[in-house]
Amino acid sequence: MGEVALRFLQAGLESTKGTGVAATRVLLSRITNANFDRPREFVEEDRGTLVGSQRFNDGVKDYTFTIEGPANYEQSGWFFATVGKGSVAATTINTVAKQYVYTPQTTAVGDDLQSATVEFGDDTQEFESEYCEGTGFTLGFDTLAVGQATPLTMATNYFTQSLTSNTKTAALTPPTVTSILATGANVYLGSTSTAFGSLAELTGSLRSFSLDYQNGLGRKVFVGDGDTYSSLGRGRRVITFTAMVEGDAAGVTRFVEWDLGTEKRMRLRFQGGIIAGSSPATTYKLIVDGRFVLTAFNPLEAVDTNTVFSIAGRFLPDSTISDSDIQFTLVNLEASYT
Repeated sequence: MGEVALRFLQAGLESTKGTGVAATRVLLSRITNANFDRPREFVEEDRGTLVGSQRFNDGVKDYTFTIEGPANYEQSGWFFATVGKGSVAATTINTVAKQYVYTPQTTAVGDDLQSATVEFGDDTQEFESEYCEGTGFTLGFDTLAVGQATPLTMATNYFTQSLTSNTKTAALTPPTVTSILATGANVYLGSTSTAFGSLAELTGSLRSFSLDYQNGLGRKVFVGDGDTYSSLGRGRRVITFTAMVEGDAAGVTRFVEWDLGTEKRMRLRFQGGIIAGSSPATTYKLIVDGRFVLTAFNPLEAVDTNTVFSIAGRFLPDSTISDSDIQFTLVNLEASYT
């Protein structure tokens, strides 16, 4: 019947880019913004007829889609492997907890991101896309408000080499996950000479936040490739953010920093519940570290009765995170993301 209620989404990380694999996990998200464009250019010729064209040429496939949904501590690492840093191994901390550190590459040649095979469909038809590469993502939360939950949301953009009808990998079950909530977050701010772990907490200020991470990946098509790309190029990465802060003395400090172009360090830490069996006890965590400069400031926004300031910034290289512009640390119980 093709019921929307019976749609599914599952995937596996590829051992060799472009070689499909069976799905290994159900992804608790959904596909949006699907664009499976197979261009066909119709040839205009003088043939002594009113019929516009009698033949066409197939162009190179342009297949893209987004996977989005509320972020969780268990599956975020899978997405970071495809769009941030691939093949990251876990370190065991506090007896049983697993810590993953994703530091995007800076000067290394080549693409270290992991590609994926993605399966999706419903109760009637299943499809598969291979060589899915993450081109960027957004990560953030809306303005916090009374009477609603505010999960961190993640939307990851992919392009893919193929779209085929396929038989769904059987026997995969949805995992148990824990949503990452903005209300369980702390923000820390300080000078570029202060270690990320020693930054002072900024309370009563941050109202909303959205990170935009763009890889600059480019598809390469060579003579002999046919109607799809066969390789990737790695461009310059650009990471920006927008946020809303309270219009108070701390907000005015943001104005001064924007006005003077003052570089700062920031840590945004999300925490969940205590990880079972951890000793000493530790919580589920997602930590975002980065060095930035503010690029925009607007003092005339409002939320309910409060004046708020809208700000924007761009991340810059930092020597303490291998000259990268951002670093993600994830703590959970996942043994691996293979």
